[in-house]
Amino acid sequence: MIEFVILLGLIGGWLVMTSTLFLMLAFGKMWGLLGVIFLVGFIVINQRWKVRYMRAIMDATPRAKELARHIFEMNELILLSSYIMSPILYTVIQKYIEIVVKFPAVG
Repeated sequence: MIEFVILLGLIGGWLVMTSTLFLMLAFGKMWGLLGVIFLVGFIVINQRWKVRYMRAIMDATPRAKELARHIFEMNELILLSSYIMSPILYTVIQKYIEIVVKFPAVG
């Protein structure tokens, strides 16, 4: 079960980073603020799962509960660091790589 929680944290962090980065590349740097909505949403989901999981392991040892609590906190750190990486990657991409998007001619 703990492996599943870690995997969800990594997948959530990847989704936050990629969606924020793609928004920034497509529409400009200010659109990266929309990624905050994704970030907050995933953090809220993580906190709800933490409460539900902690209720489910009531008979576990104190060490197991502490480990579970740290894993959920680690997921929040993964989400935050993923969001922070988006502007850094955006800056690197904009500075060193020229991305040209061509739309097909209409009409």
